[in-house]
Amino acid sequence: MLRSYLKIALRNLWRHRLFSFINIFGLASGMTVCLLALIQVKGAFDYDTFHPNAERTYRVLTDVTRQDGETAAFASSPLPLADLLQHDYKAIERITRVHYGLPDEATAGAKTLSIHGAFVDSGFFDIFGFRLATGYPANALNTVVLTEAAAERFFGKQNPIGQTLTLGQAGQFTVTGVLQKPPYPSHLKFDLLASMATMPLLRQKQQLTNWSDETACYTYVQLKPGSSAEALQTALNATAKRVNNVYVASATKHYGFRYQSLANISPGREPLHNITAEPILPNLQSISLLALVVLLLAGFNYINLTLTQSLGRAREVGVRKAVGAMRGQLVGQFLAESTLVALLAFVLAYGQLKLISGLPTVQRLIAEVSQDGMQWLYFLAFVIVTGLIAGWVPARTLSRYQPAQVLRGRLNTQLFSGIGLRKALIVSQFAATLIAIIFLAVFYTQSLFMASADYGFARERILNVQLNKQPYEALATETARFAGVEQVAATSAEFGFSGGEVLFVSKRPNGDSVQTSAFSITPSLVNSLGLTLAAGQNLPAMSSDSTAHFVLINEEAVQALRLGSPAEAVGQTIWLNESTERQIAGVVQNFHHSTLLRRIQPVVLYSRPSEFRILSLKVAAGAEETVMATLERTWKRHNPHQSLEAYWYDEKLYEQHLHRDDQTFIGLLTGMALSIACLGLFGMVTYTTETRIKEVGIRKVMGATFGQIVAALSGEFVWLLLIATLVGVPVGFLAGQAFLQQYAYHITVGVSLLLGCSVLLLSIGALTIGWQTYRAASANPVKSLRTE
Repeated sequence: MLRSYLKIALRNLWRHRLFSFINIFGLASGMTVCLLALIQVKGAFDYDTFHPNAERTYRVLTDVTRQDGETAAFASSPLPLADLLQHDYKAIERITRVHYGLPDEATAGAKTLSIHGAFVDSGFFDIFGFRLATGYPANALNTVVLTEAAAERFFGKQNPIGQTLTLGQAGQFTVTGVLQKPPYPSHLKFDLLASMATMPLLRQKQQLTNWSDETACYTYVQLKPGSSAEALQTALNATAKRVNNVYVASATKHYGFRYQSLANISPGREPLHNITAEPILPNLQSISLLALVVLLLAGFNYINLTLTQSLGRAREVGVRKAVGAMRGQLVGQFLAESTLVALLAFVLAYGQLKLISGLPTVQRLIAEVSQDGMQWLYFLAFVIVTGLIAGWVPARTLSRYQPAQVLRGRLNTQLFSGIGLRKALIVSQFAATLIAIIFLAVFYTQSLFMASADYGFARERILNVQLNKQPYEALATETARFAGVEQVAATSAEFGFSGGEVLFVSKRPNGDSVQTSAFSITPSLVNSLGLTLAAGQNLPAMSSDSTAHFVLINEEAVQALRLGSPAEAVGQTIWLNESTERQIAGVVQNFHHSTLLRRIQPVVLYSRPSEFRILSLKVAAGAEETVMATLERTWKRHNPHQSLEAYWYDEKLYEQHLHRDDQTFIGLLTGMALSIACLGLFGMVTYTTETRIKEVGIRKVMGATFGQIVAALSGEFVWLLLIATLVGVPVGFLAGQAFLQQYAYHITVGVSLLLGCSVLLLSIGALTIGWQTYRAASANPVKSLRTE
């Protein structure tokens, strides 16, 4: 029987090649987006599935309630918490902390590269499933282990065991081991791990006893077999009570601790501050919803176009019923056809996915997903379910035909008239399309806003040069003499991106500290980037021996440290990392030193030439090409074996938020949604004009004008499109608003955006309707009436 079903299905697909192509192409377009979503969702649930004893391993979360009543949940916790838990609660078998406090650069020989490292306790290698390919864990003082990728970057084919790495001011570390690449991704990302025992030797001992910083580290506990998570929560409640009464009694915040199962870290199900690298559930929901909308559009297409052919299939159904076919057999036949179409669409969709996999946007979506046999089982189940769902309505509808009426020619050709399925499908399809277009338009507009917003500093005609360990003074002196260079400055990191180095600032030593972003700058950077002083004065000139004793802070830091007004803050003393005393020279107005995802945080600006990583040249208008060419020649003369890394500040900031490839991808998704919807409308208009072809002929014979015929055929569809617009606009607005809530600074979804999306959809829909009705109205009435 299955063989018969397939044979009939292939014959019907070939007989109706145009509709078959539209069905397959429509389903393939929807499946392409769904495959992307399916891969990403599967990958999110694959995170951290390789760790042993994951069922009794937990991360400690910190709930912070501040004096003003504001509450926040953190994925991190204070550093001393681990020692307190380990000492007081015997149900804990192992405990470890992950503290990302290492410098972001490491040097091996003459090679200096960026690095992402963390301090960990010895229990890390017992709790987690990161296995060593060679060597042993970094438990001793000044030892590190590297990932395989990091070991190859620094040492190539050499054996890294026993080699030394210089981690900035942290000093030299000996490599004791190399970690294998785990079989699945983890929420913990790092290039190297250093022994936590080294921290007290690096003048970070104060941090080990600092309870005021809830962002200091990530604490993980592994319970003994038989211990319950409820007992752990009881212990955490008692610990929080003790900490609040003893350690932070005079602080302006209150702590609460709770556990999070290792298996529930990814995807992130609640908004947490200071999260790690796990995928976030709202992002997965967004792409899954978009994929579902596109697939629904494709499914509507299949239903519409299959019902369009209902008249041609009616006699087939009548004959088969007359010779004894049961209704279940007919349903099976149509479901087999829809499943076959879904399988063919999957082949095309997989080809489309491979075709667009080169786009960086797609690569970011599926970069860390493990390709295994289970993924293909998901794909197969998805294809079968899609085929069955798409074919169910046509199968149920076509199998209802009565053979006597069909064979006598009494079939009601006005199938689904009135307010039935046909109209509901059109409204639903175009409403869903409009929602998807509005959502994509909001995403694009927000990305454009972040790329071109006023960050509070000048970025036009600023040429940034990566120093790559080259001496700052020599290059700055030479570039200052270039024709067209107005000012030269340097900084440890660029504003508007990651936010700089983390620094803890307090009004007195061992007092309550505030987490800030810190940048080492030359005093000239304030003028080069147009930062505005709200009070005080700029940092002293670099030639002054007293430069290092002064800092600039922003207005947010003044408020966080409770220093009064900006004018009152000038001249006051603050402590950096509870060990270094500095005087406030001036206060700069708030600017976006980090991405617009986060609100403006406290900032400290100071001068420390050893930390300069970027040289910034302010170039006169019209001299951009001349300065770049001169810089390339100068760099090649001084560094013949090292390539120049120079770029325009505004271009990099723009590309950070609005890649050209992202624009291409958004355009591709929009085109898919529009094409699928219009193909469905095309099918329904074709169906209507075919069933009313004799009516059109009679109207023309009776003297109806061309415009009257087009209005009669298209009026119903125009009203349906308007109803779909009324449904889609408010839902799309709400979807866009929900998406924007993750940004601290975002656009407003205005009337112009909603109106533009609606006009675009209505225009394309009107063109689709107009083209088909034009063809029907232009037909010769003699041909349509000669059978009467």
